[in-house]
Amino acid sequence: MQERDFVVSGIHIGEHSFEPENVIAEIKERCVDNGLDFVTIRTRDIPVPKHYFIEWAKYLTENKIYFTFLYTTHNAPKGTKSQFDKETVAEMKSIAGKYFVGDILGELGSALACKWKGYPTKLPMPQDANSLSEAKQNYLEKIQYHIDIDKELGIDNVLTVEATALSKYNLEAGTAIPLLELMCGNPEILVSALRGTARAYGSELWGTYIAHEWYGGMRHDDILKQKRLLLAYRYAYLSGTNIVCLESGDESLESYGFKYPAEHEYCRQYQSVVRDFAKLTKEDKRPKGGPKVKVAFVQGNLDAWGSWGGSSIWNQFDKEEWGHSGPEYAWRILEELGTKRNWYDIANYGINDLSSAPAYGMYDAIPAESSSEAMSKYDYLIFVGWNTMTEDIYDNLEKYVSNGGTLFMLASHLNTKDKRGEDIELINNGNVEKLFGCKLSEDGIRTNAGVKFVRDGLKDNLLYPGTLSYVCDPIYSHGYASYAMVELKDGFPVARLSESFIETEEFSDLPVAIVENKLGKGTAILLTSLEHAGSGSIYPLYRAMVREIVTAGHRDNSIKVYGSDRVRFAVYEGDVIYLLNTDYDVEANVVIEKRGEVMRETIRPCELKRV
Repeated sequence: MQERDFVVSGIHIGEHSFEPENVIAEIKERCVDNGLDFVTIRTRDIPVPKHYFIEWAKYLTENKIYFTFLYTTHNAPKGTKSQFDKETVAEMKSIAGKYFVGDILGELGSALACKWKGYPTKLPMPQDANSLSEAKQNYLEKIQYHIDIDKELGIDNVLTVEATALSKYNLEAGTAIPLLELMCGNPEILVSALRGTARAYGSELWGTYIAHEWYGGMRHDDILKQKRLLLAYRYAYLSGTNIVCLESGDESLESYGFKYPAEHEYCRQYQSVVRDFAKLTKEDKRPKGGPKVKVAFVQGNLDAWGSWGGSSIWNQFDKEEWGHSGPEYAWRILEELGTKRNWYDIANYGINDLSSAPAYGMYDAIPAESSSEAMSKYDYLIFVGWNTMTEDIYDNLEKYVSNGGTLFMLASHLNTKDKRGEDIELINNGNVEKLFGCKLSEDGIRTNAGVKFVRDGLKDNLLYPGTLSYVCDPIYSHGYASYAMVELKDGFPVARLSESFIETEEFSDLPVAIVENKLGKGTAILLTSLEHAGSGSIYPLYRAMVREIVTAGHRDNSIKVYGSDRVRFAVYEGDVIYLLNTDYDVEANVVIEKRGEVMRETIRPCELKRV
């Protein structure tokens, strides 16, 4: 029998007001009476008498409610490092056992690495970092400061609630359970990054904070904002979250100059969604293990793209090289997943249009620093964003491909420099013969040529827009770009640079744009661009490759789901499929093919359906 997943849902106390003497009454009214089983208590910078922590722990445990605290170190009372002392923590642990989940560090990624310089913080980042490595280390030290306080007090699990894609650095610093704040940034990208990072670091739990009052929209009276709250909960559940917590909105709405009490219809809607979701988590036996995933995007070493907040990485202000540019723009590729390729896209192949989703519906984003074992969980790895290549990462990629994986990256991802704006220095002096079957030289060519593909590469399921004669227009030309010079060894060129309809020289003499190589059981694919994937001149070609690789994984999967691209889906053990119609207004139709069996499903607007 399939083991049931761990899922709890609840509320956050302390967003708009915090009165220790009223906390138990608030837990009863907002949590116990609504069938919820999780609470976060947010303390302020005024000392909380210790007996309250003990009383709360007893009450929550008696009612089988999991709980954690927030901002106990960030907003510690003056002259202290935390609201807690060792004795209080020890007594709470003794009373609550598993119900005391831990202590949450709040929004450090956005505060310390993704904000604008006008945002105050108690721990400002040092400016004028000399390298990405130094900037990262400064960040880690800020996180570790808080972790050390909690660990010294005896807190086993330090959690982070993060509004950005920087959870991997929080886990590297020593936190245990990552949480994501929805709806800051693109929730589908950020949930995928959180889930992939949690899997890579072996976190047993991960969760989502529903910060809908502030980030679901600025108009509380907007009907679509209200529907979006429902979708946020259902998407979190579909994607495998273990802990779901509403930040605010059910007790009052007090943002953007408005103030609505709990009795107001807008707050009632929050209350209704929370109750219905708690009922779902109890009645539905979601299989343990999270959604199946075949495709992972790789968040590179020293990549500080956060998705949400300001556009200066690592909070380094006033110097343009630290601003978002080509590496960060590459992440836009993930905004396209979930939408079908246009009907007129000649590079969209297959019997059915499967281009809107990867195999099993979900993708992960994992750290480049992941072990080869963590990488091996995925059939496809696709690099995106900045990466400073190291020998360890490179060795793990060789192991991954040798064991049967398919890797796609750019020559710029092989750069070993950890400074932005400098010339590229390729790993192994460009000798990547084992992995990519060629030698590269940074002294490449700069051209605004397009490319011509071969018809058939080394992988049968990758369908390139190629011909048999190479008499055709070059495609994907979007301005000048720099490519490495390629000396082929065992690598097979699947695309070459061209500026002519009919070649005046042998096709085999044209510069190589994309090379494939067989290594062991797997295949490594390299786009030879020295530009970053988000560069305007390279992105169209990068996009075409990514969309085909993602589609190929879906194309050869045993389960296919296609039809409306407003439907998000996830597949769990036992062939349990969850379908979510993200359209606010109309029904969506999908076809499910499973090992020869064909099913057709209609999903109502905003409906989550289990098949």
